[in-house]
Amino acid sequence: MFLKSKKSLLVLAVSAIVIGASLIGCGKSQNNSNVLRVGLDDVTPPMEFKDEAGVTQGFDIDLANAIGKKLNKEIQIVPTSWDGIFPALKSNKFDCIISDVSITDERREEFLFTEPYLNNSQSIVVAKNSTIAKAEDLKGKNVGVVTNSTGEEAANKLIEKAPFELKKYDQTIQFFTDLKIGRIDALLTDVVTAKYYEKNNKEDYKVAVSDLNNEPLGICFNKDNTQLRDEVQKAIDELRAEGTLKNISEKWFGEDLVSNVK
Repeated sequence: MFLKSKKSLLVLAVSAIVIGASLIGCGKSQNNSNVLRVGLDDVTPPMEFKDEAGVTQGFDIDLANAIGKKLNKEIQIVPTSWDGIFPALKSNKFDCIISDVSITDERREEFLFTEPYLNNSQSIVVAKNSTIAKAEDLKGKNVGVVTNSTGEEAANKLIEKAPFELKKYDQTIQFFTDLKIGRIDALLTDVVTAKYYEKNNKEDYKVAVSDLNNEPLGICFNKDNTQLRDEVQKAIDELRAEGTLKNISEKWFGEDLVSNVK
């Protein structure tokens, strides 16, 4: 009886080791998988947006797919609203953010970034018939920004010099709609987005100021993910060298915004 019990305990112990090893193996396959999970807020054309068929496309989508090919990884898009995208990255809901992310000193304190891959700046967009032509003209106006964006940061600086009413939005498309129907007088957004809306809605919008600051875009990672950041940086360098990055830029912007990033 005693010997039989010892044998049973040995079998159970071996089984536990096998099961534990299997679980560890599963964990490794998840952490080192052939999938690159990309967080993005797909409401910011031409960087990332859904077309009429509901398919997500844009500059950052093409960039992510090109990086995936270089790394031999499948790209898994994880749509995430902008106001929660950085906390979601910290919670490892995805591996990186490729979503029109401006590189700022504040963000560098919390996250890792690739080198800039695209030139960008904050801009002021107004209605086609507006007389607003410079930042000082915003005084007394209603101005829209996306919450927690660098546009909001720029607005908070401008408002000290030319006080105006600030209205915050969750999505880019919302404040462009409000500008079109006259609910706001101007909005602050990335110049790449501003020019896209101006180009495709010439009767509705114009870019009054295109260079409020310099905000190049980069891919964002958690602080402890240096290895993946370096792998992605290598892929970007190769895409730039072979001309693929330039082709993507010309496809979406009609010009090269990637070869001489400031």
